[in-house]
Amino acid sequence: MPTLPSFRKPVVLLSAALGFGALAVSLAQVPGAADGAQADLEAVKTALQDGDADAARDATASAREHADTIQLAVQGPVGVFGQWLPVVGTSVRDARHLGEALDAVVTTAELGTDAYPEVAGDEATFFEGGKVDIATLERLVVTAEGVKDELDSARTSLSAIEGTGPAGGQIGEARDVALEQVTPLTDTLGDMMPLMHELPALLGADGDRKYLISILNPAEMYFSGGSALSYAPVTVSDGRVTIGESVDTAANPAVFQPRYWRKVKGNQFHRGRQRVTLAGLAPSWPVAGEETLNAWRALRGRNMSGLIAVDVVTLARLSKITGPMDVPGYGRVDSTNLVETLVGSYDDYADSGVQERKAANRALVALFVDRLLGTGQLPEKARVLADAAAGRHFAVYFRDDKVQATIDDLALSGDLSDTKHDYLGVFTQNVVASKTDYWQSRTVSSDVRLRPDGSARVALEVEIHNDSAPYAGPGVDTGSGYFTRYATLSVGSFLPRRADVDTVTVDGTPIEFNVGDYFGRPFVRQTIEFAPQARRTIRLEYDVPAAAVRDDDTLTYGLDVDPQGMVRPQSTSVRVHLPKGFTADELPEGWTAEGRGTLTWTDAALDDSPRFTLVARSQ
Repeated sequence: MPTLPSFRKPVVLLSAALGFGALAVSLAQVPGAADGAQADLEAVKTALQDGDADAARDATASAREHADTIQLAVQGPVGVFGQWLPVVGTSVRDARHLGEALDAVVTTAELGTDAYPEVAGDEATFFEGGKVDIATLERLVVTAEGVKDELDSARTSLSAIEGTGPAGGQIGEARDVALEQVTPLTDTLGDMMPLMHELPALLGADGDRKYLISILNPAEMYFSGGSALSYAPVTVSDGRVTIGESVDTAANPAVFQPRYWRKVKGNQFHRGRQRVTLAGLAPSWPVAGEETLNAWRALRGRNMSGLIAVDVVTLARLSKITGPMDVPGYGRVDSTNLVETLVGSYDDYADSGVQERKAANRALVALFVDRLLGTGQLPEKARVLADAAAGRHFAVYFRDDKVQATIDDLALSGDLSDTKHDYLGVFTQNVVASKTDYWQSRTVSSDVRLRPDGSARVALEVEIHNDSAPYAGPGVDTGSGYFTRYATLSVGSFLPRRADVDTVTVDGTPIEFNVGDYFGRPFVRQTIEFAPQARRTIRLEYDVPAAAVRDDDTLTYGLDVDPQGMVRPQSTSVRVHLPKGFTADELPEGWTAEGRGTLTWTDAALDDSPRFTLVARSQ
């Protein structure tokens, strides 16, 4: 290689020095600008949650300025040159990737801020005049695609960061924090996009779609949730919703007449002729939903495309953000008294209130649709429904397999967990059609003794307290009906796959039992009577062959928990005993260690569907 002339060497060295100086100046701008951009993006999020579109736009513009500062610093000639320099080159490349990721995230904020006025606020066009605007929806689908592309780009850029150069620790930490935020957003949006693409068709853009809405009463429980207070067919045509005649189940004799309908193959809770209201006996809505649609066809001769099941707890949560509701016969109710008024105050209407109850039941579907499709607050409504679905107060079932798969991915289907490891799912079914589940208090505790091979011995205890108010109905408490304080419950304990049940006791007395099979998940149920204020305890002991997975010196325990949509959410606790010689790694949120070998988790009011993974290692 030829040498440079001697008179040029000082020039080259000076240029290199200036290059390093420019690089240092450029990179010095990055941390401050990155912190500023992060603060701005948090401000965008807060402003949108508060419904302040102007503040969101201002914060987005500021975030763009910070992102552009970083891009200018690391993507210009200095950055292009610096990435190939020894020692500092890795950090420069990492900074460039970080800048690209931030640029993509700010673009998603810009897209979201631009779209926000269409879906929320006084000028929103998404819901207008009781109609979903299909043109607005289609624009939002395009926007969502753009957001997904930008988030994918951000994750790719973040994943490319090595974090090994002189500034590797700082940039690597920033990468990890950003990935924790970007990855779930990307995955969730990826799950949602198939549904987004189907939404125009589901809302009647290509022809009428017919759905059945069922309002559920958690004062009278089935395994799937509350029994139906009312049904109503809904037709959607080009985004416009038309509600058909509501059926008040308490006032319509036809729903109590046993009849045949097509059974879901394998559903053990459908046996011959049944009342239409018993279509919801199965614990998962993909089964109970299909059964309900088949029963509706037997009742009314109409095929429907899907079912929306929503209980009065969800209506109360919606009213918290949309304001009080005027319920025929009951007057104005709000989030603080809606559940009690509609399903917890039968005593107040013992004589003259029959017509009021019927009118209220018939009006509930219209109230739900009105609150859901009312102008504005779409993000807040979506969060309410998602949270309600996690607690099994709300579920959606579509007969279109592709759409239903997406609903399942979004955890809106009301299905049971399909975990192959440890599982808790306790549900009760009201046997005598009383309304005492309004007061039901339930405590579920699981004691898990893991073995080194990953199997476990489990003791499950279910204590139910019929915490009913004093009898206030006319005459003597007959033990059934609207006013009784007695309860007769079928208690279903749904167990881990391949669980081998050893013993079942009720209040300490061993009983005979059968183990059923619900699509591969074993279950045991007992019918138990409860006097007012009675407490009864069911205890099961069983072996689980694959509660955990053993891999050399590592034991990974998995647990999924499904709740029942109750007025009073059940208290749930789990105690896991590790095999001798094993110590747990970092514990998931909510778990604590009692000594070295025992791990505990408690939720005093289970209203979601948690999934846990515990990792332990032998010492």
